[in-house]
Amino acid sequence: MRQRVLQATIITVLLAVTMLGIPLAGSWLNSTELRVASDVSTVVGKVATATENRLANDEPIDEAFLQEFVDAEPRYSLYIEVTLDNNTVSAGQDPGEDTLTRSTFGTQGQSITVSIPSSDVRAETAGAWVMVIVAGLSTISIGISVALWQAQRLSAPLARLTRRAEELGSGRARGSWEPSGIAEIDTVAEELAHSGAQLTERLEAESRLASDASHQLRTPLTALSMRLDEILATSSEEWVREEARISLEQIDRLTEVVHDLINAPRSSQRRSPGVVELRTLLTQQSEEWSPAFRAAGRELRIQVPRSAAVWGSSGPLTQVVATLVENSLTHGGGRTLVKVRRNDHSTVVEVSDEGEGIDPALGKRVFERSVSGRSSRGTGVGLALARTFVEDDGGRLELLSERPATFGVFLISAPGEESGPEIGGQGDSDDFGSLPQGGVVSRRGRRRPHGSSRLGDRRPADRAGSASRARGGADGEESADRPA
Repeated sequence: MRQRVLQATIITVLLAVTMLGIPLAGSWLNSTELRVASDVSTVVGKVATATENRLANDEPIDEAFLQEFVDAEPRYSLYIEVTLDNNTVSAGQDPGEDTLTRSTFGTQGQSITVSIPSSDVRAETAGAWVMVIVAGLSTISIGISVALWQAQRLSAPLARLTRRAEELGSGRARGSWEPSGIAEIDTVAEELAHSGAQLTERLEAESRLASDASHQLRTPLTALSMRLDEILATSSEEWVREEARISLEQIDRLTEVVHDLINAPRSSQRRSPGVVELRTLLTQQSEEWSPAFRAAGRELRIQVPRSAAVWGSSGPLTQVVATLVENSLTHGGGRTLVKVRRNDHSTVVEVSDEGEGIDPALGKRVFERSVSGRSSRGTGVGLALARTFVEDDGGRLELLSERPATFGVFLISAPGEESGPEIGGQGDSDDFGSLPQGGVVSRRGRRRPHGSSRLGDRRPADRAGSASRARGGADGEESADRPA
């Protein structure tokens, strides 16, 4: 700001000196030359008058008489000639050829010529040039001084205003604004403080609402988890036990989301990604979404290499994949394929289906908030939130193809095991395992043998602990007694 004010003022001064000073300097130099010529003409007039008087009195005109006029003008080197009846009398030093000359004739028939060298004229105009240059430099110096003062006067309050805006943005409290003497800047500072206070109040209210809502969700989640634990402990039907286990895993993931919502207002730092095994994550998604796909008469197919470790956050990445699979189930058609491709540096999770695809008019705007298809009943938040989750872990989410709709999650590859058990038992191609609908490989480890349960041989005291956990969940404490 200071530099811009200084530059603007200097440019203005230079333009003023150029547009006004040059014409004024030219006029001044011209007037100087006219003044010198007028002085020479005055000398001519004086000599003519004096010679007429002498001739009228029959007095001679000699060099001594003319020398008096030469000596009377100290500024110029005069050369005077008087010619009468072919007799010429002169006084002064001959100026040469380059002269300023003025001549006249007297009433007695005499001819008077007065000359000065051009060097005298240039000496007079040089003085004028010096005055013009001094005046121009003085004007520029004054302009620079005023510019520096004005720049300092404007930049200092603006710098304070910038620091205040940064501090308000970071949430740090500030005292009252000290008036700067510039009404516009003071008005902006006051409005900024007012807006910052309103924004802080709104953010605090939203944080309280999210924390309260998340806290209240934990109680029914804990009760539901206990109920599913009881089903695992008492049911003898394998399919019931398996569905209960999958439901418990979904509740665990939802509990993590609620936990993140509670702790989000307390932390200003971004999460640190770790190593996530896509094979385990996609197995979980296959277990959770296969029943919904079977109910819709469609197929969910997942292809994943034996080793598919990436850098990311397990919870958010799970939500991203779940969002893409759910969108395919809701808006797509035919078979949904989740395919993982990877190399030493990057890993891509592609989710595609055989439906009609995405309207070309909508295009990549699907990632904008509140943007959804014409026939969609969604909020238009899912894909936008999914892209944010991926970008927070250093990856990106892209729409690879509109028809058929194909989304790609680009992640950073992490080192992992080079071999692993086959998932699903339908073989693999190019070192890929295929997860059929309802593949039963738990993310918690190997499957428990028939007859075992999550609670195992839990004693009545353990079940009493479950009841205590339900009460603890209502108080906002973590559920810790369920085995992982």
